[in-house]
Amino acid sequence: MINPFAVLLAVASVPASAQAASSTPAPGAMPTEVVIKAEGAKLADMKPPLVITVDAFETIRPDLVPDQNLLLAVSPLTVSWRRTHPEFLMNDRVIQPWRTTFSEKPGISFKIREQLESLLGGGKGDPKELRKWGWSLTVADEEGRVFHHYEGSGDPPEELLWSGQNDQNEWVRAGRSYSAVYTFTSPDGSPRTRVGPPLLFKGIVHQEDTGLHISLDSAVLFGTNKNGQELQAGSGTDLLRSAADLIKRRFPAIPIAVRVFANTKELGEAQAQAIQKILLRELMVPVRNIAVDFARSPFSDQRVEVVLLNR
Repeated sequence: MINPFAVLLAVASVPASAQAASSTPAPGAMPTEVVIKAEGAKLADMKPPLVITVDAFETIRPDLVPDQNLLLAVSPLTVSWRRTHPEFLMNDRVIQPWRTTFSEKPGISFKIREQLESLLGGGKGDPKELRKWGWSLTVADEEGRVFHHYEGSGDPPEELLWSGQNDQNEWVRAGRSYSAVYTFTSPDGSPRTRVGPPLLFKGIVHQEDTGLHISLDSAVLFGTNKNGQELQAGSGTDLLRSAADLIKRRFPAIPIAVRVFANTKELGEAQAQAIQKILLRELMVPVRNIAVDFARSPFSDQRVEVVLLNR
């Protein structure tokens, strides 16, 4: 039996002249037999199996593509050599923002007009009447000495922003208490005084010629007597970590000098090493990036200065 598929292939390979001759036989004559021979080729007598490629996940494939906006060119946990810290701060303050130590404001704010309105009985005062009053603001230190002074007349300012530095280029210090004394002079010349809430800061940040100073209260770091050699668990570690977080966010890869003012040089050395140990761990920088120094100071001046050498 002749394979029809092979016949079709055979006929297809017959020259056109032969096909024409065989297709028009003489009347009453038998069709001419055509023999086709092939060399070096073998005709298959079976069709190849039908192969259909199917994607089993075709219907859900679009949902498996990741959101390109979520892919970062550089992982926040693998940073360059100039930024040897993670961008994400893995500590409790990420979900407890009220524990932040350092204010985002550029200075210390005093509400002059609000104090005068409160003195006059509260509520919004008549601007014309308020202009008739003179005013002054005195910032006094713990010993009652005048640290800084402002005064003016007419239309007390809504807000007076003070950098924390006085006319002698001295800065307020962390751990020391200051008082804001408001004095108002009525139109008839009689003075009236109000004392604002005390100004007491655990940590203060200010720029000086020697660098950016982060001043920290030794009483918070090492106990109320300021004589501990290890950081106080809780308050002390929180304060120093807040300073480290500030450095990581704004001033990475800057050399640091830790200066400790303590009762004795031996105590200052021990406290400086404790500060350096924590900063090395928090900032993840080499030891050469954090220098330490210490000096003997009276109790009221004992503090820790973390100086970023950006000058």
